[in-house]
Amino acid sequence: MIRKMMAWIVAVLLAHVSVAWSGMQDMDDESLDGVTAQASLFAVDYIPPGGGNPNSNIGFYRIALDAEMQMNANIRSLQLGCGGVKGSGCDIDISNVRLTGATASSATDSGPLTDAILTRPFFEFAIRNPTVAATREMVGIRFGAEQAFGKMTMGENPNPSDNSDDFGINSFSGDMNAVINQASMTNICARVLFCIMTTATLDPYDYAALHGGNPLIFNRSQNQTCGSTDYPTATNCMFMDGLVAHAALFGLTLDSRLTENLKYVHDLAITDTAGTGPVRGLYLSLQKEALYWQKVDGITNPFATVAAQQGWWMSIPQVTIQNLVINDYIEVSGTGALFGQPAVIQNVDLGQLPADNCYGSLQFC
Repeated sequence: MIRKMMAWIVAVLLAHVSVAWSGMQDMDDESLDGVTAQASLFAVDYIPPGGGNPNSNIGFYRIALDAEMQMNANIRSLQLGCGGVKGSGCDIDISNVRLTGATASSATDSGPLTDAILTRPFFEFAIRNPTVAATREMVGIRFGAEQAFGKMTMGENPNPSDNSDDFGINSFSGDMNAVINQASMTNICARVLFCIMTTATLDPYDYAALHGGNPLIFNRSQNQTCGSTDYPTATNCMFMDGLVAHAALFGLTLDSRLTENLKYVHDLAITDTAGTGPVRGLYLSLQKEALYWQKVDGITNPFATVAAQQGWWMSIPQVTIQNLVINDYIEVSGTGALFGQPAVIQNVDLGQLPADNCYGSLQFC
């Protein structure tokens, strides 16, 4: 199986390397004498056990492609790590996945001509006892890129003000840091003795910045209802504590907590906070045991602080949620807000729509 996987990896990498053969021209000896150049398509790195390597007697071999890959894809059902030693269910199970450029949106035909960009893609092997041939063992493999810039949208949301028709992420294993920019809530009921309808805008939010640099972590997180008891150890939910909302009601400031079922998340921009630049270190991995993979972001600590768990794991260093408009009905305690009690927001339709990545009237192709 490993040989088949390697053959597939090499085929995919080579299929995305564009070499302008048609632009090559013959050169005479005199012209060649004036040319000095050095080029290498592949780069190989090795990190041995020990030192700052937190894994027990495991070395890492990385093969990177000095190239830029541009990808646009629709995947009807992305299922990885289903069944096996971990029992029923899947590590990753996402319906109607669209991989597009960062500018794609729900506007008609906005996605097909855009591409997600992977700069210096790589694959890497984790080898136990790397220096002893008799006991050498591969314990993990991952595929990633030093830089990634694009958008991943998933599922469907026919009515962005009704959460009963949403679907997309059925289960997920991985880690991500979530940043929210330009978010608003348009349908808030602040209840005291009666309901006072109002709107609110949210301050920019960075999950890792509020949690000591640690990202959100999901381990076979299922498509289940998220309740207040899931916080702060939610295993099935995306939760954002410390959201600050400014309501258009007597200048009221709401300290809020959002606990959200993953199926309501449809649009993840894999970009920097501004939405104009890439993120570093996106990867998808498969390991037989928990592993700390290397970082590629150039910071002092070369290894991740979060271990990829057994099975399939997806690490997204940052997802940016831009222009979030929540039209779903939200009821909060006006009295609680006045006395500084966090407003608990659960399982609302986030109003996100997946990118239109098909021409014409097709929703998914």
